[in-house]
Amino acid sequence: MIDCAIIGAGLAGLVAAQYLVDRGQQVQVLEARDRVGGRLENKVLSDGHYVELGGQWIGPGFDELLEIIDDLGLETIGLPAKGNLMVRLRGQALEVPSSEDAPALTPFEVADLGQGLLRLRRLAERLRDDAVWVKANDAWLRQDLRRWVTTNLRTAGAQTRFGEVYTAAFGPMPKEATLLEGLYQVNSGPDLETMLASNGGLHQRRVAGGMAAVTDALAERLGDVVRLGAQVVKVEHGPTSAKVHLANGDVVEAKQVISTLPPRLAVAVPHEPALPEWRREAADKVSPGNVIKAFLIYETPFWRELGFSGQSSADEGAVRVTFDTTASDSSRGHLMGFFEGADADSLSRRSVTLRERAFIDSVVRTFGPVAQKPLAYVERDWSAEKFTGGCHGAHFSPGVWTTNGPILAAPEGVLHWAGAEYATRFNGYMEGAVRSGREVAAVVARALA
Repeated sequence: MIDCAIIGAGLAGLVAAQYLVDRGQQVQVLEARDRVGGRLENKVLSDGHYVELGGQWIGPGFDELLEIIDDLGLETIGLPAKGNLMVRLRGQALEVPSSEDAPALTPFEVADLGQGLLRLRRLAERLRDDAVWVKANDAWLRQDLRRWVTTNLRTAGAQTRFGEVYTAAFGPMPKEATLLEGLYQVNSGPDLETMLASNGGLHQRRVAGGMAAVTDALAERLGDVVRLGAQVVKVEHGPTSAKVHLANGDVVEAKQVISTLPPRLAVAVPHEPALPEWRREAADKVSPGNVIKAFLIYETPFWRELGFSGQSSADEGAVRVTFDTTASDSSRGHLMGFFEGADADSLSRRSVTLRERAFIDSVVRTFGPVAQKPLAYVERDWSAEKFTGGCHGAHFSPGVWTTNGPILAAPEGVLHWAGAEYATRFNGYMEGAVRSGREVAAVVARALA
């Protein structure tokens, strides 16, 4: 009998395994796929370069992930190209000067800006979804928009950067603009958070070699601890141990079990005795994200020749956000975009050819006819991945996380759950997966002691 069986070899599972191995515990990581990484994956192209089909952006505050990257001897890289941002608003393509030369925000300003923007988005969502709340707060919603900004963004740098990107998206802010009008614009216009991340001086980074290089390196360190092609089909658990049954008939006995599967997939695995009904009900409310991440490969990064960064944001179209993810040593151009939400739901049931055409049409409307003929199209439909069921992260129904989130992440005897969806901080992000993996591993280590 081993000390701990870990289901899933994504970031959370591998980080948890390393934590326990470092403390002398006997561990086995059971991964159903023939690769590690989970929602981190590279695709090697015909010319030998790669694209990242899963998570890739390292944002402000990803301290524990950066610590791992540094420990593994990997390097981070910034956005590959300078140039102006393109915004497509109400059918018109607008060129927005890059803020590349603007003063970098301090960590305090980054945090301030992120929190203020999160409040604005949540208010916009409530405006859209809660008519009773809107009616009850009519007077408050008609406050001056600038007053709301200065009240909710405390630092001058965050206020200034917010104003720049807001103006780029919607035009100059009228002196008499109300919070209500601003929220309507947020709901109908391009994604402000994406614009701030891509052109707001937040300096998001990537890993040289792709984020999959991180999980590959972690797995290499763990060696035989990681077992591929090991699909878990049932978990029998008692007060002091568990038996994890695999599809090939093998049974792994362990004193503790950590599942890093997303909530819906975790409860879909048969358990004996059965998991509590409340856990199943709560997991069912945690809808998996639906994202198709796609790339158009061009002969050259033509947008750079036109003075553009390749980053764009739009208020309509199948693909509303693009980024230049071209490798530094590649002569070709890699333009990345997402099909998300309802568009991803609909297009996931259609052909690859139709999705390619939809992406090309979106890019042509932004950058012009020069984008008409890419060399190749590459995609990953994460909702169609059997052992993922969606991406980037889960979407919690209203009230689910505050009501059931902490309990959903709580252990069930010898059973534990870890991953981005269970994290109390950076929920849904790679940093959340790392932190959750370490925190749950610490709980398991104490239980084993």
